[in-house]
Amino acid sequence: MSVRGWAEAQTIDGVLERMDAIDAALPAADGVATFNRMYRQVTRFVDQAVDDGLFVAGPFIARLDVVFANIFFEAYAADQDGRPIPRAWAPLFEARTKPHTHPVQFALAGMNAHICHDLPSAVLNTCRELAISPEDDSLEHTDFTTINSVLAEAEGQIKSWFCTGVVATVDDLGGRLDDGFAMFSIASARAAAWEVAQLLWDLIGHEHLDRLVRANLARTVAMASRGILL
Repeated sequence: MSVRGWAEAQTIDGVLERMDAIDAALPAADGVATFNRMYRQVTRFVDQAVDDGLFVAGPFIARLDVVFANIFFEAYAADQDGRPIPRAWAPLFEARTKPHTHPVQFALAGMNAHICHDLPSAVLNTCRELAISPEDDSLEHTDFTTINSVLAEAEGQIKSWFCTGVVATVDDLGGRLDDGFAMFSIASARAAAWEVAQLLWDLIGHEHLDRLVRANLARTVAMASRGILL
């Protein structure tokens, strides 16, 4: 079962259902499947944090999580349908069966595309939908930053999953697992994504500049992902 023909997810439960379907549809060693499994684990942590009332602006975080995931689902659906894949996602989809590529490289390339490229648009679209602005020190920004602690908690489990799930032997890892996660700072990437969302917010009504910024962002993120996947 694929996501083709599905409407956009509307709830975090719906997001998890689509992730389950993607996992069932792809071979375990597929690079996109590897990212999807990691993303599903992170989404479960965020879902639990929302249920536990960790956030002061819970509706914003819950909606952002859904809007954010739908961007990945659209990239996946484009690939399934034979449509052009968004530029930022192309390196991962093109290298998904590349030999001698460690699963953590697939995961990091997906994180790079999704956080550095997709998250600013997700923040912008969620703010517009909820009629709020992405201001620093707002309740929404506080919760956006709080997610970093949730992700830090998930990081240990994700590392453990890479060591025990699809990796053949721990010896094959060398130092690449810790090095890869160290080089990609989720907190820093998310902070930068918030700043880009603020820039895009300021560019509302300036279509030419908006296109230039988005095109440059997609190009830069794609270059970084290709480097991760070397």
